[in-house]
Amino acid sequence: MLQILEMFDEIQREARVSEIAERLNFPQSSTSVLLKCLAQMGYLDYDAGSRSFLPSPRVALLGAWLDKGPVRDGSLVRMLEHLSERTGGTVILAARNAIFSQYVHVLQARTAMRFHVPTGTRRLVVWSATGTALLADSPDAEISPLVRRTNAEAMAEQPPIQVAAVMANLARVRRDGHFFSRGLVTPGAGSIAVPLPKRIDRKGRPLAVAISGLVDEFERREAHIVATIQDAIARFLVHMD
Repeated sequence: MLQILEMFDEIQREARVSEIAERLNFPQSSTSVLLKCLAQMGYLDYDAGSRSFLPSPRVALLGAWLDKGPVRDGSLVRMLEHLSERTGGTVILAARNAIFSQYVHVLQARTAMRFHVPTGTRRLVVWSATGTALLADSPDAEISPLVRRTNAEAMAEQPPIQVAAVMANLARVRRDGHFFSRGLVTPGAGSIAVPLPKRIDRKGRPLAVAISGLVDEFERREAHIVATIQDAIARFLVHMD
């Protein structure tokens, strides 16, 4: 059911059963049952004329009690939308989930040449742009055990990650205030990540924002993208710092 809601968050429009089943690679019969269940619970609205579903206002209210800051008042989402308009790249909001950096909100790139990155995507926190930004304030003593755990739990095709390489990346983000990943996870992809101010999350968990696109293009635009992110943070989230 959560995959259905995440799909709507990505496409941001109504959809019919057949499209939802195709996008999620679900059997159409099972998809129909799930959609009807969500509609009965009040999470989806159904339009009989177009035979399409759309999330209801109840979905928008879920979790509102968790935060009284920029998540609830909308300034964080407005910042992400602003970055999408200004950069044209894929805009990612990430949070840590165990050994992973998980993409909790994604705005797809506006350009024809792009990498499609769905909400919910996970990257290794010690070996990704967003992960490096999320770990920027972590004590050095925590990094080596985290790398060992990652090497033990990561998929077999993942080459062993070296502590020295992770520490070098952390030194860069701590020095520069951002981290530029050049094909670190996906060949040809570049990602520029910046840690967000503390206390955005009610429990104080770190968050990071990243802009992703073609690495060759980002090489030329690095300074501009970094300045755009920093300006957006100051404009939309400065009251939280």
